[in-house]
Amino acid sequence: MKKWIAGVTTLAIIAAISAGCANAGSSSNPGESDSTEPSGERKTLTFWMKKQLFEDQNNLIQERAKQFGEENNVDVNIELIAYEDFYPKWSAAIESKTTPDVSYFGYQEVGQFYEQGVLENVNDVIQTIEQANGGIQDNVKKAIAFEGNYYAVPFWTESQVLYYRKDMLEAAGFDAPPKTWDEFRTMAKALTDPGKGVYGAGLGYGKGNSDAEFLTRGIIWSYGGSVDTKDGKTVIVNSPETVEAAKFIRDLFLTDKSTPPSALGWDDSGNNKAYLSGQAAMIFNVGSVLATIKNDNPDLYEKTGVAPYPAGPKGTFVPGISNNLGIFKDSKNKELAKQFIAYMLQTDWYKTWIEKGAPLTGPVLTGLKNEPVWQDEKNKAFVDSVEGFNFLGYPGEYNPKAGEVFNLRIVNDTFQKLLLEPNYTPETAIQDLQAKIEEVYKK
Repeated sequence: MKKWIAGVTTLAIIAAISAGCANAGSSSNPGESDSTEPSGERKTLTFWMKKQLFEDQNNLIQERAKQFGEENNVDVNIELIAYEDFYPKWSAAIESKTTPDVSYFGYQEVGQFYEQGVLENVNDVIQTIEQANGGIQDNVKKAIAFEGNYYAVPFWTESQVLYYRKDMLEAAGFDAPPKTWDEFRTMAKALTDPGKGVYGAGLGYGKGNSDAEFLTRGIIWSYGGSVDTKDGKTVIVNSPETVEAAKFIRDLFLTDKSTPPSALGWDDSGNNKAYLSGQAAMIFNVGSVLATIKNDNPDLYEKTGVAPYPAGPKGTFVPGISNNLGIFKDSKNKELAKQFIAYMLQTDWYKTWIEKGAPLTGPVLTGLKNEPVWQDEKNKAFVDSVEGFNFLGYPGEYNPKAGEVFNLRIVNDTFQKLLLEPNYTPETAIQDLQAKIEEVYKK
């Protein structure tokens, strides 16, 4: 998912641009220049951005920042940062009041920093962007809205989808991917051949595995269960529906033995590697897998199908991933920061940036969903899935405690125990999960 790219170190790039004199003065409207002091002294805008998998996107970000500097007579200081390096930088900057003017945030961080009271309200930025570029998808805005206000601006989406080997399904007598979890289980069992080292379901539960955290929620939600609350306070994990979802997952591993033997120790790269090596016939992941095989393994790319999540008894539920830009309250250039964010979502440039990362990076602007790149049979499921997004906290609204539950990997660890300990039943596992999550919400 968004922790999927490992081993990338922080890259600091300074875009210091000299340009002709801009008009002095200030503006309260995002997108209008207020980049110079009355004396003509140049300002500096600091931007912390998540380093992307695709270098084309990183290069475009740098060029866009340079262009903003030239047009507004400012210096733009950019840092491209690996996701795993953000937390210590954010914490140190908040403590020392040296925060960047604009920063990348996952929606979980937006919630956590909102609760700390360190984020700026950006209602006016969203209004400016939507007036100029059309609407931002409602389903991604809801994750960064608290008490009727927005505390970040959606920048791109990532969707977890089903990858499947078309050739393997056809050889087993299936002419279409599974539309329900019951069909998924049937196909996974039929595709499993331990003698050949092939397993139908590339699902894994290792320590810290975020892919498992997301996928487990999607399955539980589709059965009508929850691992959070109905109202941000009352934990509703221990239900017959959640237990049924747990039984389904247990049966894939222990009854059908449709998962690779090593899967209980997988990190986030486990399902990727299993699919790329031919060990797993079906996995769930974001667009990084498709991009990798398209570039490195054209034969596997042609054999790969992509489909939305299967449905459970209550329908299809997709765990949403929303990536955003926001402004800290300690920003020294808040109006300039607002102009910069609006500049980064201007349709012509933004469309190019998004498509350079397709299908990993999906558009937040509603009008871009129908662009030809997203109608490709392998890309369509990524944008179509956004309408089914649900976020941590479901069926309640996203809240910072739900983000804490996710970050602690309580769900992942409980299911790993369920699959490792023979006498640990689904009923007991869900009771324990209820108690552990209640502890988080009672803090």
